[in-house]
Amino acid sequence: MLSVLDDDIYDDGRRSFEELLAKGEYKSSKEDILKGFKLFQKKYVFKSVCIQMLIVILGLVSQILTIATAAENEDVSFSYMLIVMCVVLGGYFLIRPKNTFRKLENSLGELEGTVYEAEIYTDKIKISTLYDPYISEEAQKEAEAVEKEMQSDDTSNGENDNEEELPPATIIHLDNAAVEIVESSELFVVYIKKFNVFVIPKSAFKPYEVMEIKNRLSNIMGVRYKGD
Repeated sequence: MLSVLDDDIYDDGRRSFEELLAKGEYKSSKEDILKGFKLFQKKYVFKSVCIQMLIVILGLVSQILTIATAAENEDVSFSYMLIVMCVVLGGYFLIRPKNTFRKLENSLGELEGTVYEAEIYTDKIKISTLYDPYISEEAQKEAEAVEKEMQSDDTSNGENDNEEELPPATIIHLDNAAVEIVESSELFVVYIKKFNVFVIPKSAFKPYEVMEIKNRLSNIMGVRYKGD
């Protein structure tokens, strides 16, 4: 099946004819998002934390050796200061991923219940918002306010034009070197380096579509497509 995708604020203006691999709807779930974020941290964040902690440990060892081998009358106060700085920095590196996860967990209330549609092509992924309970609630309040205003004005014959204005679709180009996909038994986690993370549950697609996504995109993306 060939389709043309519309440009949007995330697109770079390219238009192409590519094959649609799968299309499905899913409801945003706090549990799925947190699972996906944990997978993202496991694949990307913890690796950088290990490197950072290795540097901290090397710094600690070097300063301890400096103190141990210093002459009796040599001033080693600077080395002690560096040791304290290394300990503080190491603690920060270890705590930061947990704090980020906690902040995400506390901020997911607005996303709960939002319905998305995911279209996965051989060259891009398109994610559209079909229903947002927060936007719907605001639109309903506005509609009720307009209705009351119309009822109080006998000469008014206007119509209520208040409709939901859903955000534009997100289009992720898979030929972008900054885009990677991590697959688990339940999720596809799409990571755009230093930009964003998208979690798409496999339950949105039929089993044969999940296999098609895995087989085709792993060949197309190579090392940028990772299994759990």
